[in-house]
Amino acid sequence: MRPGDRRKVERKLAYLRGMTAAHVSRGRVSAIKSVICAVAERIGDKEPPGATTVSGWARDLDTADGHVGVLVDGNAIRKRSRRLSAEMERLVTAVLARVYLNRDRNSLTFTLAVIRSEASKEVEAGRMPARDATVSHATLCRRVAALDRHRVLQARFGPARARMVCRTSMDGAAAEYPLQRVEVDHTPLNWVLICERTGLPLGRPTLTVLIDAYSGYVLGFYISFYGAGLTSVCGALQSAIRPKGDTTSALSLAKAWPAEGIPDALWIDNGLEFHSPVFQLIGWDLGMSLTYCRVRTPWLKPHVERFFSTLDTLTLAKGRIHKRMANVVETDPNVGAAVMFGDFVRGIAQFVVEVYPFQINQRKLARPFDLFTEGIERRPPVHFPPDIDALRRISAMRRVLTVGPGGVELHGLPFGGPELLDMRRRYGKSFKTLVKWDPDDLSHAWIQDPETKEFVVSPCRWHHYAHGLSWNQHLLIRRFAREELKASGAIEYLEQARLRLHSHWMESVAWKTRVDRKRAAITAGYTSARVLTGSEPQETAGVQAPPCVVAPAVAPLCQEEFETIDL
Repeated sequence: MRPGDRRKVERKLAYLRGMTAAHVSRGRVSAIKSVICAVAERIGDKEPPGATTVSGWARDLDTADGHVGVLVDGNAIRKRSRRLSAEMERLVTAVLARVYLNRDRNSLTFTLAVIRSEASKEVEAGRMPARDATVSHATLCRRVAALDRHRVLQARFGPARARMVCRTSMDGAAAEYPLQRVEVDHTPLNWVLICERTGLPLGRPTLTVLIDAYSGYVLGFYISFYGAGLTSVCGALQSAIRPKGDTTSALSLAKAWPAEGIPDALWIDNGLEFHSPVFQLIGWDLGMSLTYCRVRTPWLKPHVERFFSTLDTLTLAKGRIHKRMANVVETDPNVGAAVMFGDFVRGIAQFVVEVYPFQINQRKLARPFDLFTEGIERRPPVHFPPDIDALRRISAMRRVLTVGPGGVELHGLPFGGPELLDMRRRYGKSFKTLVKWDPDDLSHAWIQDPETKEFVVSPCRWHHYAHGLSWNQHLLIRRFAREELKASGAIEYLEQARLRLHSHWMESVAWKTRVDRKRAAITAGYTSARVLTGSEPQETAGVQAPPCVVAPAVAPLCQEEFETIDL
């Protein structure tokens, strides 16, 4: 009800209550006039109603059994008729559908101009009277406001925008106990960090985090420069599942970090790393279900999005990346960077354990730490066995490779030793099997027995190179070495040498008859004396030696002596 209509109802009720207080029935006209004068003076009504009018109000209220709705003015609830003619209504509807409701996003002013132009043509053709060919901007705005909002947004901006603006979550992100629903996502951090070894800026790291939807508590995180990939997801998953007593002690954190256990379900987006077969196999091994959220629906993972927004409240100003603004000169974050990578990770851990879980949720009026601790006491999660190597193996990357005489080769890294002798004897010199490796440590790999399905730990034979080496570091080193070889001309030299060798074989078999071969030998001057004395035959004027290209010496990447193992 509009404010003006409400004031009219209150005015009528004031006179009717005055009649009730004075014990005046609606048939006593003279008594009603006295009540009207008293009430009008009290409420300051300069134009009081007549006695008959007030008596009619009382009759309507008695007939409706005291329902105040009968006192509402009929103009407030009547359905207003449209003043446009039927021909003009059809024209407005057609132009709105053709000009306004499309991806060109034309304005209402332009749409109104098109309507008036087409209406004038209709008038000239005699199909519409001139008095009906007018429409105002306010009328056109009311026509658009009466349309379905979702349809308008979908026609002008697309279904994704319409779904986001007209969304309703309906409490779809709720969980009944801790770790029932865990949200996973990545985000680039807005700080430039410094290398602890060289002191040079490294760039913006990527944060991968797992958050419990029941309490909003952070279960684990992983910070790296690998980007949003499978390595980051595996690292964050290991951090969330394993106990963190040693971590809190090593970092001297003031609060405990009780988050551990296997989630029941992961709510993830449609990144390639989440759709990879390796990640799906990890989910099967851990007994987790995977739920893929629809594209451009961040409200399906509200807790992790909320956590990302709170990261901007950190007071670390050095090396911070700000959003570009007009007429604002910002400091280069690479120049102002002053935080080492290790110190930044420890600061994020302190924020996750000591600050964020103790912020009061204004909707739940509770802290994430209290909700999580009370929830795991009521319903403890599934804990992983206290075997960190087993957890690393389950959440490791995997691939089916061939075990040959030299063991297993994983992107140039040799794995294998005496531990593979038994499988070599039972399955032959070469067989295929599943191989797993930790993306953060390539010092060893796990090789599965094809029959018993048990894993054997096989160290890398390049132990000096692979100790503490991550998978992404190894790929980057190989890419760098490949570029170095290409820059030094080694690849071009090899291709030219292969072509020269091919030309040599073609020339060697190009002679058609024995006479031709003999004549070529005589021309070349081949004799035993020249061979025994070591002198080369003299070239004739008609025979030219092929060009000789000397390859530049390429320094070996790694000059290590490796142990030879007889398998």
